[in-house]
Amino acid sequence: MPKKAVRKKSSGSSSETTLKKYSKQYNVPVGILRQVVKRGKGAYFSSGSRPGQTPTSWGLARARSFASGSGGARKADADLWKKVKARRRK
Repeated sequence: MPKKAVRKKSSGSSSETTLKKYSKQYNVPVGILRQVVKRGKGAYFSSGSRPGQTPTSWGLARARSFASGSGGARKADADLWKKVKARRRK
C-alpha cells in the first residue's frame, strides 16, 4: 500500500513566506519587499504581462529581481533601494 504524502502546515500565505526568505537571503527588509510586490502588481495591470502569470507571481518576481540585483527592478524602484542602502550603513 503506498504511503500518503504528508503536507506541511503553512505558516501563512506562501507569498509572505517567500518574502521572508528573500529578506533573510538578501538582507532586505520585508516591508520594503512588500512595497516592491505592490508596485509589481500595479505594473502587471498597467503595462501588460506574460500569459499565464498572476499579479502575485509578477510582483514576487519583481521582488526577487530587486533583492538579488538581477534584472531592472532596482532601477524601477530606485527610491526603495536608497532606503535599503541607508539601512545597511547603520
